[in-house]
Amino acid sequence: MGEPDFPHPGAGRSTTGTDTQGAMSFPRKAHALVAPALALTMLLPSVATPIAAASTGAAIVLDPTRKIHPMLQAGAQLDPASVVQVIVQKAKADVKSDTLLSKIPGAQLREEFSVIPGFVANLPQAEVALLALNPDVRYISPDGTVDVIPAKPAKASKAAARPRPPKHGSHSRRGYDASKLLTTFPVDSGAVAAWSTSGGHAETGFGISVAVIDSGLDAAHPDLSGQVVAVNVNRNSQTASDGYGHGTHVAGIINGHDADDQYLGIAPESTLISVKVADDNGSAYVSDLLRGLDWVAANRDGYRIRALNISASVSFPESYATSPVDAAVERLWNDGVAVVTSAGNLGAAPDAVWYAPGNDPQVITVGCLDENQTATPTDDSLCSISSRGLTEDGVAKPDLVAPGRKIVSTLSAGINGQGSSLAAEFPQRISADREHISLSGTSMAAPMVTGAIALLLQKHSNLTPVQLKQLVATTTRPYPGQADGAGVLNITAALAASDHPPAASKQVPLVGGSTGPSQDASTIVWDGARWTTTYWDGARWTSAYWDGARWTSAYWDGARWTSAYWDGARWTATAWDGARWTATAWDGARWTTITSFD
Repeated sequence: MGEPDFPHPGAGRSTTGTDTQGAMSFPRKAHALVAPALALTMLLPSVATPIAAASTGAAIVLDPTRKIHPMLQAGAQLDPASVVQVIVQKAKADVKSDTLLSKIPGAQLREEFSVIPGFVANLPQAEVALLALNPDVRYISPDGTVDVIPAKPAKASKAAARPRPPKHGSHSRRGYDASKLLTTFPVDSGAVAAWSTSGGHAETGFGISVAVIDSGLDAAHPDLSGQVVAVNVNRNSQTASDGYGHGTHVAGIINGHDADDQYLGIAPESTLISVKVADDNGSAYVSDLLRGLDWVAANRDGYRIRALNISASVSFPESYATSPVDAAVERLWNDGVAVVTSAGNLGAAPDAVWYAPGNDPQVITVGCLDENQTATPTDDSLCSISSRGLTEDGVAKPDLVAPGRKIVSTLSAGINGQGSSLAAEFPQRISADREHISLSGTSMAAPMVTGAIALLLQKHSNLTPVQLKQLVATTTRPYPGQADGAGVLNITAALAASDHPPAASKQVPLVGGSTGPSQDASTIVWDGARWTTTYWDGARWTSAYWDGARWTSAYWDGARWTSAYWDGARWTATAWDGARWTATAWDGARWTTITSFD
């Protein structure tokens, strides 16, 4: 049976359950009238300018100089009385959050973070502007897509006991027989060659701890047991287990260690720390992701975490200069954790790489390669859904690509053995042993690179995140019909180059246009002590950015933003409240493969 056509990558970011992607997203149900205007909000030039909301005819005035995300600016004008949940970044860490909210009518403090100076609050949309006037407020962003939030704060869950990491012996336990593999990605990526002792030393990830922020983990899976730690930070779940299945699949790509050597991850002897941010149905908010990043920051030293995999993307665009998620991953990066994230599955759409954290210049962003399940590179090609292009800050992404199509990895047994959502959704993709499943997308590509980072760190434990990024991004191999400068992960070349690594200097991002950072500019937004200000004063905020081709009427008036799109059934109350925004739609849509992409 032939492979169905791919969905058009420019058909809109929020779509039906068949337009699913390997990078998870963090949605919320949105108000039927507010939502259409929200996506229109980054259209404005550098001064306040009115724009008509397609669904209501109301004039929405947006001002890019305000410390408020455009979605919230539009929401305040369309529905000022609605209560929204927001993420507030503070200008300084020692500013008290409750003091900032004390003079804001109806405001409630929900949660605070330490990885960045920020907190989550509920308040009426009309009061967001008042909060932003406080000089101790740096920026205010939505906590996912806005909705009417109950006034009563959610009850915080009791902190779980801190689990102990597994203990490794003093030596690597065994070799691996690559001739038994039933998968090709360890061969194509160069992992098999790294495991070999023919060069006098084998790299298997032994002694290296890698964190994964995802939907949880099936710690009892035979391919994962003994080398994993599972913690839960989601307040709507009582277990660290993986009811959805995405996190378990990602984990197996990194450190799967099947006893029969048929299914092996890139770094089969690494230790994996699973940080569950999604609930048991796979749903999560941006605040959940930040809570996971907070946990990694707090436990980085205790678990000796050197790399972090985030196969995820926030559901709305935001510059990395204002995104709290991007600020958090940069903090971890600056503290010595190499952050690897998926590029997303929007193909070559104009906004394909505008979503945190993959849009951050600092992190390692990974696209999807179709290796055609063969060990030969001659039939490789770029996955058509793999996000690529320039971020809103003018930086080219992804940094490299890795195998991501039809990747067979560990299948979660679900919570209490009841089966995972992915197993129920894609039964035809389950292996004969009922312990593995085939999925596709950039979610599967990112852990390939995370595993490679573990191999590099085993060989040279003093490598910095900047050096690690340069090693994996500059030693890539080309592939047929290569679309841009992002080549294919080449572990063999990266390991060879690591013997003479580049200087551990500050990173200069790859700039794809004239709007990117200058050569002498720091790329760190928040480093634990200060916010950088370069991008507030530089090209990022010039009228060229706001008035240029990125925001032309052709873009907004095309298929993605036509009045039919905004005013039709897509934006009715039924669409927002019904199947499109249920856990089912999002669980398939943002965490896994595209149904037609397999």
